[in-house]
Amino acid sequence: METYETKESILERAGFTIDKSIRDFIPAEELPVIKAKVAELKNKGYLGNLVEWFVFGKKADSLSQADFHIADIELKTTPIKHSTKHTYVAKERLVFSMIDYQAIRNETWETSSFLKKNKVILLMFYLWMQSQTVLDYKFKFVHLLDLLGDLSDEDVLQIQKDWEFIVAKIGRNEAHLLSEGDTYYLGACTKAANSRVVREQAPGHVPAKPRAFSLKQQYINYLIQTKLLHRKIEGDSIFKKSKKVKTIEEAINDKFAPYIGKTDTEILKKLELNVGKTAKSYKRLVVNRILGVHSDNILELEKANITLRVITLESSGTLKESISFPAFDFKDLVTQTWYDDKEEVMSDFHLQLETKKFLFVIFQKQKNTDEIVLRKTMFWNFPMQDIDKAKEVWEQTITLINEGKIVREIKKNKKGEEIRFTHFPGSSFNGVAHVRPHGSTREDMIDLPVADELTSMKEYTKQCFWLNASYIQHAIAKDQG
Repeated sequence: METYETKESILERAGFTIDKSIRDFIPAEELPVIKAKVAELKNKGYLGNLVEWFVFGKKADSLSQADFHIADIELKTTPIKHSTKHTYVAKERLVFSMIDYQAIRNETWETSSFLKKNKVILLMFYLWMQSQTVLDYKFKFVHLLDLLGDLSDEDVLQIQKDWEFIVAKIGRNEAHLLSEGDTYYLGACTKAANSRVVREQAPGHVPAKPRAFSLKQQYINYLIQTKLLHRKIEGDSIFKKSKKVKTIEEAINDKFAPYIGKTDTEILKKLELNVGKTAKSYKRLVVNRILGVHSDNILELEKANITLRVITLESSGTLKESISFPAFDFKDLVTQTWYDDKEEVMSDFHLQLETKKFLFVIFQKQKNTDEIVLRKTMFWNFPMQDIDKAKEVWEQTITLINEGKIVREIKKNKKGEEIRFTHFPGSSFNGVAHVRPHGSTREDMIDLPVADELTSMKEYTKQCFWLNASYIQHAIAKDQG
């Protein structure tokens, strides 16, 4: 059996899989056993084991060294899917090995087991099709990625800082509070058979969910577009005029620092920006100019799944605006599972809360004037200690939809128009999240799985989950940045 000891031989052999599936490499006499194993495991990760054995003639192992240890290359199979706009996009994050909560405390980035195992990665991208099993996914691209040599200096620094942030949190015995939204490109994703599985992080401390390092889906998609499809990504970069290598947070904080505490009038003057305060998206135009970009499409924010939100506090410090998530489809929502890692599924709302990061740019109104003051910027992601509260809202919403108990009562306003009030969790439900309309009009409707009991309606106005304004206000007040 051939041994693959060089990068060239490994990459050449991987190239033979293009437009083929693993089924093409499995001997006919072994196929029945493999098919049974695939059906039993229902795990896409098993594809990597099959590739190691039937393509490279290497038995899979659980050693801390790279799969091809002589060449120092780790093998990763990862799915892509069709996209009208980009041809192919990443289907999911790229997951690495499990995090050892005890051993990692003694590591540094340069000597880390993560870097030792994953410094050079053979990425084998296969086309995911819902109707197929892992035996029939066809490989479309292979790419050898040197994490330290092929990425920009800024990206390498960011990945290093992400790793260090995760390790520091574990060192504080806060592994149970880890979230993918904590970091930018490299995340700590949950990895367990179900939500009840936990592992010890340190004697006497709260057990934590098992987690693994992962490159986020948006970052993998960026690699696909630039490294595989050789496309220039549309959008502006916050690093384009920077001479010093910085993280995303450092670069943004440095850009905003000269303007903190200034009124919008003073900022306009300093920027030499001539724009009326009544202009559409006025505050976002100002923010973009501070960042040195000319559109809302900012490359680093896209790569890190960061949503920039301009927030305006009242002069009293009160926040009136809640934060919305995408509208949900009633029929799809009731079929979702909050979290099941064995099946590699997570509800849309849970995934958004776990992975999304926000950049809040916070202005505050001034008394007796139309001026606003730029108070601060802050990066924020949903804290995992509140995830069960969000789950309560999600579960209650599904229960109401399944029972057909959406409309609570109907009243008429002064114009004689009917106003519907729902049973959906409101902002007082548990202080964290609520459900209310998302559509531009009440006529923007989506089909229901069960007709509403009170009105007999078979469709209803678009709804979405919201994080309460008071909850976000508290997070802003709590932040010391």
